[in-house]
Amino acid sequence: MKKLVFCLTLTLVSLTMYATGQEGDVIYINGEQWILLGKPIYADTLLSSKLKKALPEKRGWVSSNWSGYTAYWSIRKEQLCLDSIQYNIYDNSSEHGRTECLPSDTLLQVFSQYISRGHIVATWLKDDIRVARGRQLYYVHSGYNRNYEHEQIISINNGKVCDVKDYDNYVIEGLSFDKYRYSDLTPDNIMQDNNAYLRELFPLHIENYPELVGVKRILFNIKKARVDANGNLVECEVRVLKPNDNPRLAAEMADLMKAYHPWRVSYINGEFRAYGIEGYTIPYILEEK
Repeated sequence: MKKLVFCLTLTLVSLTMYATGQEGDVIYINGEQWILLGKPIYADTLLSSKLKKALPEKRGWVSSNWSGYTAYWSIRKEQLCLDSIQYNIYDNSSEHGRTECLPSDTLLQVFSQYISRGHIVATWLKDDIRVARGRQLYYVHSGYNRNYEHEQIISINNGKVCDVKDYDNYVIEGLSFDKYRYSDLTPDNIMQDNNAYLRELFPLHIENYPELVGVKRILFNIKKARVDANGNLVECEVRVLKPNDNPRLAAEMADLMKAYHPWRVSYINGEFRAYGIEGYTIPYILEEK
């Protein structure tokens, strides 16, 4: 029973953590500072728990950093090394915060089994890490779901760098649903101008659907989408959520979307992605008669 409660608690905490954008760690590669989009220490739950006990209980934390610390890393001789761990302490007397480092003796004690030639090597890690720098191109308020101009996917096996994939990302602006915040619209908060624009872009032949008589609002969900380098929507899967599933109407909407040009082009880590298009639910408000 206790194990079940622990698992449920852990699941709820994990869901909460990733419900908001999280700050990354910091990593230095060839003297350059990058954002490490993740927390490699989390890969070992026992190690993470040991570190948590060593950190001050009264350290500050924010919703964007539930761990309450920032780890600093570097690549040394093709190995991922942990250099230091910082956290914030709030001083009640001065009403100001200050940044402190976990004392080196405490750090070495926590990671004692991972010390090699004077460095803490992340030999517990067998996974890819994603590092980034430059301008932020895409952001979702959840976990580390964001992208930057320059990213690297670094494959780590027992702390050793096995492979590095380097990417230069870019975005070419075009139509996207997040630009007009259609996903935020509710029946009580309808942006009529945007919906008029939507009807202009995608003029459905509503007269061909007698089952829609009296319907004032259609909800379309874009389940799958793919764009090419020129902003063409080459793949699009649409479903009608409300008033009810209507494959014929969904197919017409998909054809109209494919006919439109240009859509936003997001070239991220070697592939074109339909950011701002795929996964959105669009309210299509019919004109008053």
